[in-house]
Amino acid sequence: MVNVVRLREAMKAQSISPDAVADALGIDRATFYRRLERQGAKFTVEEVSKFSELLNLSSETMQNIFFDK
Repeated sequence: MVNVVRLREAMKAQSISPDAVADALGIDRATFYRRLERQGAKFTVEEVSKFSELLNLSSETMQNIFFDK
């Protein structure tokens, strides 16, 4: 499951709004919010890759956010 708290912190640190993330991922804003509410269970590998690029995440940070236990 995705660590939504860390994801939101990374977005805030980069001053990137959820709407901007949804646009970058090519998904509807409501879909993005639903996915956050459900701990990111439906994010694809491609979307995780786009997140990483958009938020300029290190490999370690990406692991901590998207592959947290």
